[in-house]
Amino acid sequence: MNGDLWWVPSVIVIGLVLAGVWALVAASRRRTRARIGQVNAEAALLARSAAISLVRADDLVQDATDELGFAIAQFGESSTREFATALSTSKRQLSDAFALQQKLDDAVPDTAAERTRWNQQIIQLADEATGRLTGQARNFTARRGVERNAPQQLDELRRRLDRVSDRIAGGANTLARLGLSYSPPALAVISGNVLRAQTALDLAAAAADAGAARLEAASSEPVGEQLQSAEHSLFQATQLLDAIETGEDLLHRGFANLQQALDAASSELAQARALRDGHEESDTSASLNLVITAAAAVQAQLQEPGRLSDPSSDLVKLEAAMNGLDSIRSEARNRQLRLENARTALAGALLTARNQITITRDFVSTHRGRVQAAARTRLAEAERQLALAVAEADPVTALDTARRAMMHATDADALARYDVH
Repeated sequence: MNGDLWWVPSVIVIGLVLAGVWALVAASRRRTRARIGQVNAEAALLARSAAISLVRADDLVQDATDELGFAIAQFGESSTREFATALSTSKRQLSDAFALQQKLDDAVPDTAAERTRWNQQIIQLADEATGRLTGQARNFTARRGVERNAPQQLDELRRRLDRVSDRIAGGANTLARLGLSYSPPALAVISGNVLRAQTALDLAAAAADAGAARLEAASSEPVGEQLQSAEHSLFQATQLLDAIETGEDLLHRGFANLQQALDAASSELAQARALRDGHEESDTSASLNLVITAAAAVQAQLQEPGRLSDPSSDLVKLEAAMNGLDSIRSEARNRQLRLENARTALAGALLTARNQITITRDFVSTHRGRVQAAARTRLAEAERQLALAVAEADPVTALDTARRAMMHATDADALARYDVH
């Protein structure tokens, strides 16, 4: 390259670098503008939402103010006290929200963070005020519906009162009939239900009469509270009478379960007596007899003629007695089984021990001069244990003794053969 143009490559490189830097800066500026645009858009959306919530809350407060006036005229101040409190709270919140909006609209510059926080607070305050008043308005709309339909509701209420009143006598008859078969503790849960139901029914009738009187007098006072009170008392009376019917069913089921348990107890007692009478161990028979006697006494008590039953309590008492019987009977069965198994195995154990003792005795006799004292001692002990096993009346002890005799005879044989060889 001509020496006069040596600087050209450097200029090209510098140009490329500057172009790259410019491109990066431009891209960064575009991203920044996009980000700022998104933030501004979100801020504008939040501001619009705050303004909409504020307007909606303000309109609702005005409507609720008018609604409260109508409600007071129709239901009285005592019935609308909660509505008035809710309206006062919502007005205070709305005032706070407008104060925040004023700060947003005044000439004093605000930071982006402040505007976001204040708009969020406006939405929260306005929405809480709106929700509170909407609920109150809904409640009074429902109450007006009650007032409009009060005559029809009162007629239906009267018919239901008559039906429940007819059930009072039936409930009393049911309790009297149950008292012939079941004890007072068994009936304790429902024994006072007729009286309580009658009291609740009287309260319902009084509330219905008060409501009817207001309707007949064409009074401006509402009757919704009287109707609601009557409904509540009538529901209580109905529940109490229903409980008598449910209780009767549960008692009869419990009594049937008790009878089944008593029948099963008779079978188990018979099996226990057979085990007691045939058991070979007197101690075990005596233990069995004690629990049999106790369980049989409980069974007899629960089956006494004319006895008033408490099925739940009686069943628990019977189960406790039979559980004690089952425990001792199971132990007795195991002991009897052990005796039978021992008796079966004893004959074979005695035969095996005798054979081994005979073999060992013959070997010692054949080599009497060479067999030492240890082998002879073991053999003598084997013969002694065998004699004890034959004389033992308890098959379990006899079996253990016969097995010891076999063990000593085997040891003696091994020692004798060791001496000889």
